[in-house]
Amino acid sequence: MNKMKLAIFTLSILVLVSCKSDRDNQVNNIATDSISVENLDPSNDDIEHDNSLPKYKTIKEMFEASYDFSEEVGTLKFISLEESKLHVQVSKPIFEGDLKNIIEEQVKRDIVYVAFQTFAQTDINALTITSVPNSNDNPKKYFDNYKKTVSVNRERALLILKKYLDTDNFSILYENQNGLWVPSKLFSVLKFEKLNEVFTDLISNENITL
Repeated sequence: MNKMKLAIFTLSILVLVSCKSDRDNQVNNIATDSISVENLDPSNDDIEHDNSLPKYKTIKEMFEASYDFSEEVGTLKFISLEESKLHVQVSKPIFEGDLKNIIEEQVKRDIVYVAFQTFAQTDINALTITSVPNSNDNPKKYFDNYKKTVSVNRERALLILKKYLDTDNFSILYENQNGLWVPSKLFSVLKFEKLNEVFTDLISNENITL
């Protein structure tokens, strides 16, 4: 009788051990599956994402994507879309009481912005940019006394980029904020801090000293 009890006890232990082993295997299998799913997660750092600045085939596509200027409201005009004679006109509204120097800086800033935007986001090598302010009350009214027209090319813009930002990469002028590409702080250096110097270098025929 004692032998039978011992046998039953031993068998019970073996069954419990076997069940525990099966449960452990199931847990391990679940854990392994979780790791596999995690490795397939598209947000995994090991997966490379396309994080490069968008490039456009034409300047029209670039303007359409940026919404900075608009043909519909009169702040954008394509004077010529011929590759060898590419010429655009941009406008920003001015307000009654705006100081003359503020308006003049805005005109310069728009030229600098469009020039470097074009070289950063397209493969265009040269273009002419006209900047003329318009009226906030009547967008079709332009103030030609402030108008400036500048022809720019990629080679000179690159020298300016090297001079003021110590780089030959136009894409640093933009940064990705939650999937939206916006002008970076480095672009602000060209548009604000060094505006007059950059504009002078842009229109000058003199060599740029690095």
